[in-house]
Amino acid sequence: MNIIKAISKEKLVILVTHEVDLANFYATRIIEIEDGKVIKNYENESKESLEYRLDNKIYLKDFKDIKNIKNDKLNIDIYADEENEKIDIKLAIKNGNIFIQAENKKIEVVDDNSAIELINDHYKKIDKSIYEKYSYNLDNIINKKYKVRYSSIYGILKSIKIGFNRILNYSILKKILLLGFFASAMFIVYSVSNIAGATNIKESDYIKIDKNYLQVDMAKVNVDDYLKYESLENIDYMLPGNGNASFKMKMDNYYQLSTFSFELSGTLVDIEKMKPETLIKGRMPQNEYEIVVDKKIIDNMLSQDFSTFAAMGIKSEEELLNKVVTIEGMKDFTIVGFSNTNTSSIYVNKKVFINILNNMTQSDMGIGIYFNTNEESKENVKDYNLYLDDIKITKGRLPKNDYETIVNKSNQEEMKLNKPIKTEVNGKQLKVVGYYESKTNRQDYLVNSNTVKYNVISKSNGFMVYPKDKYSVMNELQTKYQLNVIDRYEKDKQDYFNNKEEEIKSSVIFAVVILAISLIEIYLMIRSSFLSRIKEIGVLRAIGVKKKDIYRMFVGEIIAITTISSIPGIALMTYILSQVSKIPYVDRMFIINLQTVGISILLVYLFNIIVGLLPLFKILRKTPARILARHDVE
Repeated sequence: MNIIKAISKEKLVILVTHEVDLANFYATRIIEIEDGKVIKNYENESKESLEYRLDNKIYLKDFKDIKNIKNDKLNIDIYADEENEKIDIKLAIKNGNIFIQAENKKIEVVDDNSAIELINDHYKKIDKSIYEKYSYNLDNIINKKYKVRYSSIYGILKSIKIGFNRILNYSILKKILLLGFFASAMFIVYSVSNIAGATNIKESDYIKIDKNYLQVDMAKVNVDDYLKYESLENIDYMLPGNGNASFKMKMDNYYQLSTFSFELSGTLVDIEKMKPETLIKGRMPQNEYEIVVDKKIIDNMLSQDFSTFAAMGIKSEEELLNKVVTIEGMKDFTIVGFSNTNTSSIYVNKKVFINILNNMTQSDMGIGIYFNTNEESKENVKDYNLYLDDIKITKGRLPKNDYETIVNKSNQEEMKLNKPIKTEVNGKQLKVVGYYESKTNRQDYLVNSNTVKYNVISKSNGFMVYPKDKYSVMNELQTKYQLNVIDRYEKDKQDYFNNKEEEIKSSVIFAVVILAISLIEIYLMIRSSFLSRIKEIGVLRAIGVKKKDIYRMFVGEIIAITTISSIPGIALMTYILSQVSKIPYVDRMFIINLQTVGISILLVYLFNIIVGLLPLFKILRKTPARILARHDVE
């Protein structure tokens, strides 16, 4: 005010105020306005003095009752505004701390952080001399070439630098509170990576077989109907049953395992349907007894707790290249290549599909490993073409026609030539047309390939369809033939999502709760820091600093706090989770990559800035006078 009064000696100064006493002391002319209208306009005769007493300034010499208590270790001055007022105080000093108890009195400690100021003097009124001594020559300081424009005193980079300097000057307690930001940042990374892991579902998680397969479920398959469906124009081929096959591999790498075998199981797919670009090792098959196995089958075997491959010393699919696998009663198959289609597929020439399904045996233990015995297999219907090198016709002929069979010559007494026997295929009795002797003492009913096919079909509960046009075939089988057709890809996908739904929900809820707690913690810490600086904001607003400059100042400090305290927390948790993610079964719980780390960093900075500015937005809506009236405004 004194500077403004000095300026008014040469320049017109218009001051808008509600302080009547202030106007009567400084102003030379007063214009009173009420409801937007001038109600008075008069020259002011300035008062000689101004009564300007501040409640937060206590003038000690104005007290009526002043006492002093002094000895070698104690020096206490007592100031009271009433001489007869009784004072009952207990004062204790312990470990350098002062403890005060006053009966029925309010205690307010006056220190460097207090708004109260004790002045060892009498109160004095302000007189004209306080401003008459000031002079102000504007012409000496104003650059007339300068174009007036607003320039912010707080650039964002400068604000960040000031923020770093402010943090370095924090008290020990405030620096300890920064650990809260550190911990919250760690939990935010945990939550973001956990949500990403829980919701990250890949096609390889649920796809089991070639996505083109359609599955038809029924209690019993009629052979004639099967053959009719198989001849439909848009059907490439069909497989009785579920199309699964299990090839056996001898575990003869070590003597202790020589009597054991394991099953390499997957869904049969015609080798012609395999895209050459999916071949990652080896080569494409060149005959009916060479196969390609998908890498997913091997990966599943390697990931088992009780891994067959681990027992055999196998660590990757490459070690199985050119290994022999078998189907009982058929020639040995050789693995000549590995594909990468993320399906449990075994690519085989479709000419041998039926014999594979007909000759296949399942593991008795159900875990892919079983014990080999020397017992002869039971009598079964088999394709005679598979055993031409093993058998010799002793009487009769080969079974060229459907439902004809040849049997071991040891059965010729009870199984007469050209007569039907009790064994049936597709509800029809087989007719004996010849006898054979076998080098391996085989006792099977040997028939032609058609009869084998009928046998497999009639024993199946449904069949698999590989269509040329998936949706047209599905529609035709459902509408025209009223079949229960299932798109295996969609079914496996839906089953997986149904099973994962609760797991995903619980993981996301847990992560969101952790995230919310972390963000609330950040909010409380920033708000606590902000409340201690409201008086500073009031002063800045009172001297004309714009709101956006104050926002910019606080943004810089928040960025500095976040950088110093939160970024190390993010880095530490990123390292911890990256190591934890190497553990099997835990790796799917978290996703640590540039994206999740980037989201975490963005979330921390964004939330800190928003939370830090919310209480500031609330306080800046008040006038500077109201902000300064109480420095603890909420």
